[in-house]
Amino acid sequence: METTTDEEREAKIVELEAAAASEIEYVSYGGEHHLPLIMNLVDQELSEPYSIFTYRYFVYLWPQLSFLAFHKGKCVGTVVCKMGEHRNTFRGYIAMLVVLKPYRGRGIGDYIYLLIYPISFSLLFFSFNLVCCQFLLENGIIATL
Repeated sequence: METTTDEEREAKIVELEAAAASEIEYVSYGGEHHLPLIMNLVDQELSEPYSIFTYRYFVYLWPQLSFLAFHKGKCVGTVVCKMGEHRNTFRGYIAMLVVLKPYRGRGIGDYIYLLIYPISFSLLFFSFNLVCCQFLLENGIIATL
């Protein structure tokens, strides 16, 4: 497990912003109109099928931890997460992280992933004076922040 410092994280964000700024627009989950876009991406790119209730569980309870990436109006990437206590620490859980195949390798997934850290920090800091120490991707890889 590799730990990333705040300075390294900021440098990575600046690098990714520069690479993606002119092409990709990143937006937080904005409501029910975004749900079909997320579902379509996940259905296209991930092997595990989900019911609409699974999507709603995440986006209704943690809308601040869901983001979409658009290229010229087309949804090309998404991340859907939740946050909660796990073994005496707060942990973010990445349920779905998808970038369409033609758009991979451009840093879109990296940038979407980096968007969730400051959001999780502010949610917990202002609510509980705590911070997520880890984000767990559904495949079992743990990224310690």
